Amino acid sequence: MNAEIQRTILSIYDTVADQNLWQSVLDRCRFLCGASSCAIFDFREDNKSRPFNVTQTCSSPLAELMGDYVQSNLSQEVADRNAAKLMTTEKDGIDILSDIITFDNYDEFLQRENVKYLERLGLRQRAISFLNKDNYDLDQFTLQFSTKTGIPDSNQFLVMGMILPHVAKALDLSRPVKQLANEREHLLAALHHLTIGVCILDSKGRIVLTNDEFKRQKETYEVFTTGLNDELCFLESESQRQFMQLKSGVMNHGKFGARPRKEAIAVDTNIFLCIEVTPLTRSEEFGSKNFDGYILYSADTSRPVRCNTLLMKQAYGLTGAELSLIELIAEGLTNRQIADRRNRSISTVNTQVKAILSKTHCSTRTQFVRLMMSFGVSGLSD
Repeated sequence: MNAEIQRTILSIYDTVADQNLWQSVLDRCRFLCGASSCAIFDFREDNKSRPFNVTQTCSSPLAELMGDYVQSNLSQEVADRNAAKLMTTEKDGIDILSDIITFDNYDEFLQRENVKYLERLGLRQRAISFLNKDNYDLDQFTLQFSTKTGIPDSNQFLVMGMILPHVAKALDLSRPVKQLANEREHLLAALHHLTIGVCILDSKGRIVLTNDEFKRQKETYEVFTTGLNDELCFLESESQRQFMQLKSGVMNHGKFGARPRKEAIAVDTNIFLCIEVTPLTRSEEFGSKNFDGYILYSADTSRPVRCNTLLMKQAYGLTGAELSLIELIAEGLTNRQIADRRNRSISTVNTQVKAILSKTHCSTRTQFVRLMMSFGVSGLSD
């Protein structure tokens, strides 16, 4: 692999701890992909006048001009975005779609008003990727290419395919940290405000810093232990194997494309922790010297979560009965507790939950609660 691609991927994961790094990371991404500009946005269907909410951009002056372009060509942009969504597969992997999917005749494409507008900016072709297949309205990655570049070639798509799974994972895991950033707090200074457990490890896997929630989880669940050299270890051998694999190289991350939650370390099914790991090569809060450690994020899915269940209903075509069941799961109730409250047999509830898991591409209940975090869950304590 190209060394610059690997350095870029490592820098992508540093954004989880520091949102201010995104602009420089996107500059590296667009350079490697041969694009003139790139951005990340969320889509707000309820905001008809401004449905595209740009969350991160590169430093190119074109990135700012693209905002005016979108507003001037809003109906075409929404139509093209929806066409790309329809072409995106249900599989976990990242789909990268050029705007060639929006036309049958290239000459007709060149006559479109939005394309003429782009050409006045020195641009023509675009590409889009939906990086969160749990919630298609989040984390859409777009690239714009110059008139000189033309339609992206196979090598450009190959590079995008190597980079974007890591962008997807970083965006997904950084949601709670982003909420801290919105309140102008750095991760390390505000760890205890997070409802998820956070454990920062050095290059040897030794604990450098944890928040209160991680300490609580470590005391409550028999999952973690400390090795002979003070490194954090998992008690269960398969979990430890996965943990060591994730620590052994950055390319062992991003294996589940646009559903990165599936990369969580598997623990006993009777334990409610959903544990995820990312590299941390540098952080201003650790100084300028390379840190070369890891961050472990652990969500206790037995606890109540606040999410927009109506959005989940729309996203997955859930029935009213399934929605009411999800609301009970969001309260933190186990299947047994739900059966008792509803005066139903546990086998009936288990069957209903399995149907929801199938619809939402989840293999376990713990994974499903983790999925709920893509639908408006607050990652901050009250």
